[in-house]
Amino acid sequence: MHFPQLAHPCRGLAQARWPWVIAALILAIHGLVAWAGGPQHIPQWYLALGLRREAVLDGALWQVLSYAWLHGSWPHVITNALCVLALGSRVEQILGSRGFFTALAAGVVGGACGHLLLADGGHDAFPLVGLSGACVAMLLIITTLSPQARMFPLPVSGRSLGLGVLSAAVLLALADPKLGLPGIAALGETLAAHGLQCWFIIGHACHVGGGVAGYGYAKWILRPGPTLKGLRHERQRREAQNS
Repeated sequence: MHFPQLAHPCRGLAQARWPWVIAALILAIHGLVAWAGGPQHIPQWYLALGLRREAVLDGALWQVLSYAWLHGSWPHVITNALCVLALGSRVEQILGSRGFFTALAAGVVGGACGHLLLADGGHDAFPLVGLSGACVAMLLIITTLSPQARMFPLPVSGRSLGLGVLSAAVLLALADPKLGLPGIAALGETLAAHGLQCWFIIGHACHVGGGVAGYGYAKWILRPGPTLKGLRHERQRREAQNS
């Protein structure tokens, strides 16, 4: 599959259904947040619904799902809405509506697990919010199902893009200076010293979890199907049990 022109992706967007609903939903939710004064005026929403390791350990298990529907700013939510449209429309086209929602759920839960396992979980850590874990999951699904495809508009194959995105997310997640991991923390400190501290505000650990979940879902889809030999063996086994 090659996309030398805009016609194919635009046609996919026009035919998409649920990605438009999800994109509109997260935009509407953030519109409500902005109407209420923004995140700084309603911190209780983010403390209750954003993802925090301390809260999850105390029993707030709903945060594993709820964090994805809040966002920190308009650029944040608009970026995720565009990713849902661009990537989700392709996933829906390949896997159907059920496959799209499975990918979305896998990315949200996988992103939460990645954040809980890899990210800084200190008391002063800001709650994780955003749908980007699901977006990375859908990207990895597309690149795993179509490893040789050229990922329009980038002149790279699906395999290269998926591997590059996931590798970068792992590296940046582990290099977070707040984690203090021996050796790799020096990379994070160097980046921060050169004015790139903002890189570590992004939920890289969430992206790692979402990407792994998307890759695993795609591999499950590609698993070998039943063979004639296997079906015959299973039939003989059942007949032997019933005899």
